[in-house]
Amino acid sequence: MARKKEVIMQNQELERLINPLHTEKKHPGILLRSANYLAVGCDLGDVSILSSILDQELALSNCLVLCVAEVSLTYMDVRAADALIKWAAGLNDVRFCLLEQCFPSGDQKHPFAQKMLQHFDNLNTPLKCVHTYPTPEDQHSRFLGAGFHSAQARTLWDIWHDTSLVEPRSRSLLNSIEPFDEWEEFSLFSLHYVLVEASKICHAPDVHNTKRPTMSPLELGAQVNAVQAINEMTAQVVSSPNKRRQRKFGAVTVGTQIMIGMHGGIGDKGRIQTTDRYRLPGAEDSCKNLPDPPITIPARACHSITRLGGGRELLVGGRTSPDEAMSGCIAQQLTTGGTINGEWYLWQETKGWSGLPVVSGSLCEPRFSATIAASGARQGLLLGGMTEQGTLCDGGAWEWSLENESSQISLRPREDIHIRPRMGASLVQSSAGLLLIGGVSRSLLSEGEEILCIRDVYEETVKLSNSQNNNRGHSMVATPLKLEFGSPRPLLVGHSAYITGRNLFVAGGGAVCFSFGAHWNQDIWTIHLPENGRSGSPAQRWVTDTNPQPNTRRDIDGQTEDPNMPTKGPADMEDILRVKIETAEDFDRLVNLSRPFVIENLDIGSCTKTWTVKELIKRVSPDRIVLPLTGLNWASYADAVQVTVHQAQGDNMNFQRKNFQYVKKPFGDFITDCTRGAKQYMRSLSAEKPADQPASFRDDFPELRNDFHLPEQLATVARNEHSSPFRISGPVNMWLHYDVMANILCQIRGSKVQALYPPSDALHFRIPPGSSSSPINVFANNTHGRGVVTNPHPHIRATLNAGDVLYIPPLWLHTAAPTENLSVSVNVFFKSFKIGYSAGRDVYGNRDLQPYENGRRAIEKMVKSFDGLPKDIAAAYLERLSEELKTKAIALRE
Repeated sequence: MARKKEVIMQNQELERLINPLHTEKKHPGILLRSANYLAVGCDLGDVSILSSILDQELALSNCLVLCVAEVSLTYMDVRAADALIKWAAGLNDVRFCLLEQCFPSGDQKHPFAQKMLQHFDNLNTPLKCVHTYPTPEDQHSRFLGAGFHSAQARTLWDIWHDTSLVEPRSRSLLNSIEPFDEWEEFSLFSLHYVLVEASKICHAPDVHNTKRPTMSPLELGAQVNAVQAINEMTAQVVSSPNKRRQRKFGAVTVGTQIMIGMHGGIGDKGRIQTTDRYRLPGAEDSCKNLPDPPITIPARACHSITRLGGGRELLVGGRTSPDEAMSGCIAQQLTTGGTINGEWYLWQETKGWSGLPVVSGSLCEPRFSATIAASGARQGLLLGGMTEQGTLCDGGAWEWSLENESSQISLRPREDIHIRPRMGASLVQSSAGLLLIGGVSRSLLSEGEEILCIRDVYEETVKLSNSQNNNRGHSMVATPLKLEFGSPRPLLVGHSAYITGRNLFVAGGGAVCFSFGAHWNQDIWTIHLPENGRSGSPAQRWVTDTNPQPNTRRDIDGQTEDPNMPTKGPADMEDILRVKIETAEDFDRLVNLSRPFVIENLDIGSCTKTWTVKELIKRVSPDRIVLPLTGLNWASYADAVQVTVHQAQGDNMNFQRKNFQYVKKPFGDFITDCTRGAKQYMRSLSAEKPADQPASFRDDFPELRNDFHLPEQLATVARNEHSSPFRISGPVNMWLHYDVMANILCQIRGSKVQALYPPSDALHFRIPPGSSSSPINVFANNTHGRGVVTNPHPHIRATLNAGDVLYIPPLWLHTAAPTENLSVSVNVFFKSFKIGYSAGRDVYGNRDLQPYENGRRAIEKMVKSFDGLPKDIAAAYLERLSEELKTKAIALRE
């Protein structure tokens, strides 16, 4: 509230609205007061303070009160938040509007929910209320129980579909301004936020009660003969780790009983034009000559590949960006472009594409992201999809059939198939029936209904709607496929599915979960389908093909891959090179390899033996000032007499989010606290001029300088030394970052695990321009450096023990996780380039090279030079320039 007051007072227009201000304040919590404005700052955890102030200032009994809580109460203690809502309900005429996160199906194990929770936990702002009130129905009961007369709780996705609130024209306009990357991702985000509107005055009995019956895959009211009621079908699931790159919105190609190919789609670096293979064990020899789609096909996503028989396939459509649909196929051209229409086309090998007239009376609205599959030679089903206005199609299933003689397509609604409308699902034909897999719906699909089996049920008692006789007919029912995927649960969005015999192959998929980060499915799943309701033989485990065909494959970014090497995933790692050296020339030769390495048995002094906890406390003066990386008020430096350290709130420090505090304490207390498990970290700066000069261990710690030295083997380091900070930490992880200067890390006491990544991986770690630190915690899965980020290179793991010396090349990203409570080390930075360093002050040795800083300024000038031109023209030229830069960067690597 103090910041809000400052903003108001510094903005003339806002200040003019509330003037004249009253200088008299009856309570210290009143920050601003005028005839028409009151700003109150108080702890909402104590409602009595707020109530007292408002009772003094306002006649609330005569006021219409609107309370707005936009993603705020969820961070409060649940009991305190409930008390605030109950207090509001005690007012005479009050409306309450609340927006916060939810678990729409009550299941917090959904991948989006897990990513959302992890995100706020990493920010040290955990969501609290969502665990007590997970669903919209729970929020509805919460407000009624607090004393409100009526309440309405709806997900944002539900509100998006309400034409009384969001007009179709507004949806279309929004998408025309900036198309959604993926509608499925927008749906998942909107489903996980609930908007509650509660009122003390009930205008109609129970008008806002949103408690709705839970719809099952067989919707309420479905007519199924009791004799033929369908129970859940149980299927076996086998998961295998995906050792290829993650991808979503690709297409299955080269499908056989023993070999699957996945083509195109979107990866962590953008669109992909290569193909990855998956095979059953022992299938290598029989699959060597299976062709992949040629690499000359432009990269795309959301396309389809259809088998034509005789080993032939037809690749159709796709898109290069959200608003750039592709109109071509491998052999023919389809002329409808990227529009959404209700036209049907037939592709024949001898004729290509031809339009099909639709039998009059079939009113199937135009749609996209629907699912379609053949259930016979000339007929099949069309399910779900999105309208041009960006809402799910209300109509259920449509049966299509191709007339032999008239070459027409006829469509009729299948009202006997009761399935929630979906978009982005897969529909494949199997021996058990049509399988509908994943996608998103109007409400979040539960794990038990993500995969449905749609099949015919023959009944003697069913009459066809167009028959006068009591003839035998057929209807179709949707049966849930009961599965146990285990943990983590897959996110069945953007996935690929294929049937091989009685095995359903599911791979790929994932989503960008708003600002919470991306979720990628890490496994390949083989689902063994039952036969006549009974489980059969176990499913076989698919593996990544390690012998792809011997053609060089090229990604959309132009980088050539080694066809004999599988793409590395986040769990791949290399153990670091460990060496013993005798001369300075040995060290120089290793440095020229531009790879990290650990030197063993190097004489760095008596420090590895003498620097015990007791000895450090004894020898380092309690008035010793050790300054942090940032955050100290330099004006107070002369008065400081204690150690200033980073005190973290969790196991992992994040430099961008600043999830730590700078705390001053005596050096002895700091060391002692570390040994007891305190999550603290100290990095020394210059004792003489900390803001201007790099740290020098010899000058800053004269009481310890004789115990540590650089041996003659490290003459290059000593000759080109830039700085030598002293580092001490408790059991807390350092943030991932890079240093522009080369450096050696001498581990003196304790041990730690280092994870290191090459400079080419910097783009994968969301490092802002001009920064050297990443917000990503690569130790999120475990403490051994197996990261959570997909990247094309294996990272290097190094375990450092007392006496080890680690060499870190320039720009190599690195982070550390101590394996003991206390870690003590000396870090020496040195210049390994003859040119390129930025002029001026560089206290920490991580100021970017001068060419990079010049380049960033050149980019700003380049963008500025397009001022006055239409934005789409400027953007097109800038994209071409960026491609030129990318091409030159790739050439440098080659």
